[in-house]
Amino acid sequence: MTQTKRSVGLSPSQDGSSVTSPRRRSLMAAGLGAAAFSGFPAIVRAQANKIPIAVVVGLTGRASAWGVPVADAVKLCVDQINSSGGIKSKQGAQIELILADHQSNPQMAGTQTERVIQVSNALVVLGNATSGATVVGSAAAEKNKTAMLSTDAADTLTAKGLKYYFRIGPKASAMATTAVNFAMETAKATGVAPKKVATIADDSTFSQDAINGVLRALKGTSWALQENVSFPAGSVSDFTPILQRLKLAGVDTIFQATFAPDGIQILRAMKTLNFDLTAWVHVLGAPYTPEFNAAVKRDGNFITDAVGFVPELSRKNALLNKFSEAYRAKYGKDLDDQSSLGANSVAVLYDALERATSLDREAIAQAIRATDLQPGANPFMIRDGVKFDSAGDNTRASGIVMQLRDEQQRIVYPASFATEKVVWPMPKWSAR
Repeated sequence: MTQTKRSVGLSPSQDGSSVTSPRRRSLMAAGLGAAAFSGFPAIVRAQANKIPIAVVVGLTGRASAWGVPVADAVKLCVDQINSSGGIKSKQGAQIELILADHQSNPQMAGTQTERVIQVSNALVVLGNATSGATVVGSAAAEKNKTAMLSTDAADTLTAKGLKYYFRIGPKASAMATTAVNFAMETAKATGVAPKKVATIADDSTFSQDAINGVLRALKGTSWALQENVSFPAGSVSDFTPILQRLKLAGVDTIFQATFAPDGIQILRAMKTLNFDLTAWVHVLGAPYTPEFNAAVKRDGNFITDAVGFVPELSRKNALLNKFSEAYRAKYGKDLDDQSSLGANSVAVLYDALERATSLDREAIAQAIRATDLQPGANPFMIRDGVKFDSAGDNTRASGIVMQLRDEQQRIVYPASFATEKVVWPMPKWSAR
C-alpha cells in the first residue's frame, strides 16, 4: 500500500480532501465509548489506521531548490514504510502525508504550519527547509506543542529555548568551522596561504549565522580580513561594484554563504572582472544546488563548499546506495544535501513512532527527544546518526567539503572521506 497523501493550499479543502467534522467525531466517540480514545488526537480517533504527518516546505518560489528535494525524499520514504507494513507497533498504521507549500514566504510558513496542525491534525511537522520560513514555522509548531523535524541549518533556531524543535543536520556555525579548518589545513599543506580574505553573505538568518561562524573561526588565524560584505537577498542586480572593490583591495580568498540566484550572479561578475582567487569557499551555499550547476556549468569548477552530503558518498555505503538508486529511479535526479536530510528526518520519525507510548503529540515528541540512532539504524538513516542535545541539535551531525570538478561534486575534505585531491590555488580564469 502506498502513502495516503493530501496537499494543503490556501484553503483547507482546496485539494478536495475533507476533515472529519466535530459532530461526526462526537457521534463516533459516543458509539464506541470515550475511554477507547483517551490520549489520542482527533484524527486518530476518526481513522485509527492513519497517522497524519505534514511536510511544510517551499515547493514554489526561491526556496523550492531546498523544499522540493525534501518533499521528494519524504514521499519516497513514506511510500516504502507504508508498503512494508506501516508502523508495526501501532497495528500497521499507515502514515498519511500532508504536503503544504509555503511558497517561499516566511509568513505563509507560519500559516501553513498552523493549518496542518489545527485543521489536518498533523502529529509532527517536517520542513521548513529555509531559515526565514523555519523561524516562523517553528514558532507555530511550538505554540501548538507539536514536534518539528527540520532540515534548516540556522544557529538561531536552537538558541531560542524551543522544546519541540529538532534539527537533523549540522548547524551553520559548525559547517563554517569545517570550511575554515579545511582552508587552513589546505593552505598549510600546499604552502599557499591567503593574503587577504573577504566574506560575502546575504541577509538571511542562515547566511548570517554561517558567515558569523566563519568570522569567529578566522579570529584564530593570522589571515587578514579585508571586508565583510552583506547584502539583501535577491535584491542586488549587479555585484560588479562590490567585487571590483574587493579585487582592487587585493582580496584573494572569499568565504561565501548565499542562495543559488545570487551565487550565480556573483560568479558571472567574477568571471567578467577576471577576478582570480586562491580559494572560494562556500558554506552550505549555492554551489551544491542543481540550479547553480545548471546555470554556470564549467565556470563553477574549483569552487569549494562545506556541505553535509554529496551524491558520491553512496559509493562507499550499501544502504545509502540502495536508497539513492530508488530516489534516482523515482525522480530522475541524484540525492542532494536537502533530500538526504529529508530521508534522515523520516528515519527519526519512523523510529519515534515505533517507540512512542501512544499516538498523541506529546508522546511522539518525547520519543523524538530520546532518539539515539547510529548510521544505518533503519533504511532511511542514510547519513550521520541522530542524537539530540537539550537544545534540539543533532550531536552526531557532521560535514565534508566538496570541490566542483568537471561539473561534479567531489569530496576533498576530510581525508578519510576524500575522493579527489583538492586543487589549491584555483586556476586563473585565463588558464581554464
